[in-house]
Amino acid sequence: MSKDKSLLSGVSKLFTEQTLEDIIRKTTGEKDVKILSWDFGEASKKGDGYLSIVDRVTVKGEAGGKPASVSLVVKSMPQNIGRRKTFRSKDFFYNEIICYTEIFPKFNDFLHSKGLADMIIVPRCLAAVTDGENDYLALEDVSILGFGPVTRQNTLNLSQCELILKALARFHAVSFAYKDQKKEEFQNLADKLLETYFTPELYKWYINFQGRLFKIAKDALAKEYPGSKAEEKFNSWSRRDFYFKSVDFCNKVSAATSVITQGDAWAPNFLIRQSDGDKHPTALALDFQLSRAASPVLDTSFFIYTCTEKSLRDDHYEHLLKTYHDEISRSISLLGSNPEKIYPWDLFRKEVQEYSLHGVNFAIEAVPFSLLDADEAFDLNIIKGDEAVDISDVWTIEPIKSKEGRRRLADTLVHAVENNFI
Repeated sequence: MSKDKSLLSGVSKLFTEQTLEDIIRKTTGEKDVKILSWDFGEASKKGDGYLSIVDRVTVKGEAGGKPASVSLVVKSMPQNIGRRKTFRSKDFFYNEIICYTEIFPKFNDFLHSKGLADMIIVPRCLAAVTDGENDYLALEDVSILGFGPVTRQNTLNLSQCELILKALARFHAVSFAYKDQKKEEFQNLADKLLETYFTPELYKWYINFQGRLFKIAKDALAKEYPGSKAEEKFNSWSRRDFYFKSVDFCNKVSAATSVITQGDAWAPNFLIRQSDGDKHPTALALDFQLSRAASPVLDTSFFIYTCTEKSLRDDHYEHLLKTYHDEISRSISLLGSNPEKIYPWDLFRKEVQEYSLHGVNFAIEAVPFSLLDADEAFDLNIIKGDEAVDISDVWTIEPIKSKEGRRRLADTLVHAVENNFI
């Protein structure tokens, strides 16, 4: 049995044995607790968590004189100060911790009051600190509840897409109903979130990296669709125009259709539970570091463009939109509000037209990353010292080597042009 305190302080100097005692108290309801050991499992893979370090921790102890244990997933800021500054870890941690400590508890109270506690599933937060230096977030490990990843590498099939879009729809529906019934309270929650990715001030942080991404996108179009309308249209836009479109989309905190969004809606940030013979598999969302109050289409367009292939979009794009909208309407109605008043199909379809460029913006970033092999992931420890470096010097991503990979990225751009999103 290990009680290596250096493992705890490696997370944060504020992550202590006392923290673990409090967690056991919270999970067991017992006051009299004792910690016997903690064990740190396999850490996150190189390159998986750019903004954070992720550890799996098993805590064993006693509560009320009986054996007790809890499995945690603990996210913490990199120890390397230069890496923290490079990736602006402080901002992203603040946002996610606000979600888990202030927004989700209010949503849970709201759902309990409606007798719908299971409408949205997010991991339970068991401890958190956000002070800009010692930030960490300790969540229940939902893998022991049967949730597992949708792989990073592959695009998703139709049933997986339906499952995740329905989970997003339920998540967004809670915001819509909460806002409809407690408007001022909702706005107070929405105002707590920071915009962590798209502001005029952040463009200088992103601009050089965006240059790499646009080089990759232009290469994919030139090789796979040379001389096409999509290539011509895409090349007629400036990088700055793309970025500032998302600045506009992401800074509508008080708009009528703004809800709390997940913000980073690609496949690695969802887990699926499907036991043998389970007719109703469930998806949950993780990672709210890019969460913001904005149109739900920012999440749906991000998800569809980063997680689907051309053939699926060609055959099922309208069906995916309808699946999402049917579920959000059903959920808003269950929560006691009128979906036809709050978010009718025509309004959703109008926002799909207006905001889907945001999904294109993130596909330009996420698709090349999703195609990387494990040995191509970036070693973030190249950042030395205490000063930030340009993210383009760390994320040294190059044009996509495979025809299949280039097609996947180029096809999203073709689809966006064909649908007049660009």
